[in-house]
Amino acid sequence: MTARALELPLLVPAIRLDQDTQRELARARERAAEPWLAGFLLFGGNAQQVRELTGELRERAGRPIFVASDMERGGGQQVEGLAHLPDLGIYGLAGTPDEVEDLGERTAREALSVGVDVLFAPVLDVRSEPDNPIVGNRSFGWDPARVARLGAAFCRGALKGGAAPVGKHVPGHGATTDDSHDAVPVVRENRARLLERDLLPFAAALTEGGCPALMTAHVAYPALDPSGAIATFSKPILAHVRSLAPDPDLLCLFCDALLMAGALGAGSEAAGARAALLAGCDALLYPEEPERVAAEVFDVSSPRPLVEAAEQALTRVRGLLGRCAIAQAEAGAAPALLDVPLVVARRALALAGGGGLLPERRWVVVLDDDDLPLRGRVLAERGRQAGVAVSVVRVARGEQAPQALLAGGGFTVVVMASVRAWKGASGVSPKLIGCLEPLLAMGPGSGAPVQSAWLAPRAARAGLHLPGTGPHV
Repeated sequence: MTARALELPLLVPAIRLDQDTQRELARARERAAEPWLAGFLLFGGNAQQVRELTGELRERAGRPIFVASDMERGGGQQVEGLAHLPDLGIYGLAGTPDEVEDLGERTAREALSVGVDVLFAPVLDVRSEPDNPIVGNRSFGWDPARVARLGAAFCRGALKGGAAPVGKHVPGHGATTDDSHDAVPVVRENRARLLERDLLPFAAALTEGGCPALMTAHVAYPALDPSGAIATFSKPILAHVRSLAPDPDLLCLFCDALLMAGALGAGSEAAGARAALLAGCDALLYPEEPERVAAEVFDVSSPRPLVEAAEQALTRVRGLLGRCAIAQAEAGAAPALLDVPLVVARRALALAGGGGLLPERRWVVVLDDDDLPLRGRVLAERGRQAGVAVSVVRVARGEQAPQALLAGGGFTVVVMASVRAWKGASGVSPKLIGCLEPLLAMGPGSGAPVQSAWLAPRAARAGLHLPGTGPHV
């Protein structure tokens, strides 16, 4: 490693405890003391394991580092043993700013309980394109003003709970029809539309929510940068983003993952890192080979403009670490929190017409696409009150619906799913479809039709659907 690398801890590699756990633990321990390390991006693990690991990594580093994680749906999205909370789209449909602030606070407090101090949340993308394959119900919805109000509320709550929120994906991923994990999306809206719709929630998060950091989108916006560069590599786009902050020099910008196809258009992870730094990014997220990126980018022979950009980035990353420390110091004791997620989920069902979902049915089958044990809790509680049997089938585990009990027909199938890049635009896996089709086919011969309800990013067929894809819902 070069001498220059000693001065530039800007890389944020991943710890994939959801994959080869022992290998990932060993790599994380080796990387903790590397001079190029700013922090880690955590996926998976259980609460005790993560708590012990984050403490060990900070001790090995011997200096301040952060641990970040995608916790858009609560800590349980990544860490087993923490709470699974509703998708942001449910809050967008039926939540109040106070309830979303509560969501941000409880997410932050749970994250801190296992040593995670940076939340890659909230998603501030406006859901303007129904066929968007990756945003879906990760977004608060289609109304820019509402996304702005709720996004700012989440940020306030997260800071109150002691963690730093990171709004994503600036200047907005909601209008794309491609997923930047495997393509380079292009948004061809005019400049005025992008400013008044897509950038509004990010501005509100910075000015009204106190958000200290944003994550860039690997998306091109010709109206904002005619060169066609993705936002992560676009100096004019990122300069405009900085101008939205109360103090532009303090705003920390994370690039989205360098291993994504949207960033690899630069040619390699190292080329992407250079382009991101020169454009104005600060923390370089998730290179698959951080050692190689550090050796090729943080070199004494690097051009002076790149070195200067990296040094400025380092100042802002250190500022974010300081903001994390301040947030934790100011968090104080946790207040008594009501079961707001349950209240919001009930209200969302009622607003979407779900009040009649259970009482006229003798059986409800919930098909859960993501193996979340707490999913279906609202329907199960309502079912008990109405004398309706509710069966939760975790499709990801290969569970099957109890067909012998459904043979009489007259039942409801509820599809529950969250966005996953590998599922496609509907957010529903082929495995779930394979489980669903036989159930829907049981209706016609029974004389009692099968109802379907989609608590999923998109409705794949007729039936109750929430949250919606636009104002027509």
